[in-house]
Amino acid sequence: MYSDFNFKSDPKKINLLAEKFPHVDPQSLSTLALFIQTAHEVYNGVCSRLSEYGLSIGSLKILIPLYLHERALTPSELAEYSGVTRSTVTSVIDKLERDGIIRRSTLVDRRMTAIYLTEEGRQLMTERIPMFIQLFSDLLKEFTKEDHVHFAGMLQKLSTGLERIKRE
Repeated sequence: MYSDFNFKSDPKKINLLAEKFPHVDPQSLSTLALFIQTAHEVYNGVCSRLSEYGLSIGSLKILIPLYLHERALTPSELAEYSGVTRSTVTSVIDKLERDGIIRRSTLVDRRMTAIYLTEEGRQLMTERIPMFIQLFSDLLKEFTKEDHVHFAGMLQKLSTGLERIKRE
């Protein structure tokens, strides 16, 4: 069960693993377990708050570029801005369209689909999204400017490590 992998509250489990696998650095494993658990809690907390408005992180990845660019975007552009696949964008667009937050249209040459925010979508972005942005910002309220720089550098190192193990 997933909860059995929660080393955050029980360093004894880390030490047991280190005994069984002496080549594993217990501090690295402990730090990674804490990161995974915290990231999971942050993700779930953010998702829970967004769901109160029928939104998801995926929907924000579509809505924010539409709001920021203040023009229609194609599904391909939204996929590129969002860093997700075109099929993922399509399923999110379908839901947002059903909810009346966006609408599809065609561009001038009629070969490409254009995605627009509806009036309800614009209202959502101007009234509700600032609360979410503030919520995200408040997660790191205790950080100093130096903490932000240090944390970003550490996350970049983690990302580099992840890319390395993907190649191996």
